[in-house]
Amino acid sequence: MALRENDLVNTMFKEVSIDEFEPKTGDAKDVLVLGFYLNESSSGKDLYHFLNNSVQKIRDVEVSPNPNPDGKFMVFVELDRTPDVFESVNGIIQEVERLSGKLGWKLSTLLSEEDLDFNQENFILSVQIDPESYMNPEDWKAQKAEAEQQAEEKRLEEEAQDKSNRILEFLKPSNILEAGINDGKLHIRGSRDIATFEVVNFGNIDEVMEELGIKESAIKLDFDKVKLSKLNAMLGEVKAIPIDEYVVMYNPSHKDVLVTRIS
Repeated sequence: MALRENDLVNTMFKEVSIDEFEPKTGDAKDVLVLGFYLNESSSGKDLYHFLNNSVQKIRDVEVSPNPNPDGKFMVFVELDRTPDVFESVNGIIQEVERLSGKLGWKLSTLLSEEDLDFNQENFILSVQIDPESYMNPEDWKAQKAEAEQQAEEKRLEEEAQDKSNRILEFLKPSNILEAGINDGKLHIRGSRDIATFEVVNFGNIDEVMEELGIKESAIKLDFDKVKLSKLNAMLGEVKAIPIDEYVVMYNPSHKDVLVTRIS
């Protein structure tokens, strides 16, 4: 008996499995396994017969004879793994929706830690579509983790460089002849003196001082007055004051502050 529209309403679950099971018609690098979950064996058989007549190019369809540990029956669809396989999967899901109704499909794969909304962007990010570059899930995750780490390292480097550039711009009104930042250390040279400081923080004066817990702290009175005098001579319009363990550099006309330690 042919299935009619909405015949499988309330029998199918919204999860769609991709590549969580081994294919039977070829190697995993060449074959994508799509899985649907149903609550009854008879519904699984109905879906099996329906998909055997799909307009999509399907290698094989199979229904599980027994439920999984969660009590769900599965229908497996095997497809050629190709760069445009999303179109085939999406087409199958649209066909299935004639029977199941709209379900807000969720994508479950071995390459994703959580279920994702089924759409082309999430599919491309979490499903391998090129058989030539196919990797087992462990290698794929390792490569992804390495790429993410490299991207994070690059982001931090760019962030540090941007911060260094802003600090050097902040120091421009001073009498410093040369200034540079390397490995978190600020090196400055005046006409007579040189000094090196550890950069602790830089940014909006209120936010930085509050973050370090020195917003209400008093100026350190026992700081070496000769060193402080030489430093302020180099800084010119930029001023330096010792607060707690820090040397705070500020410009009365600037909203930012540079907090350092003597290195």
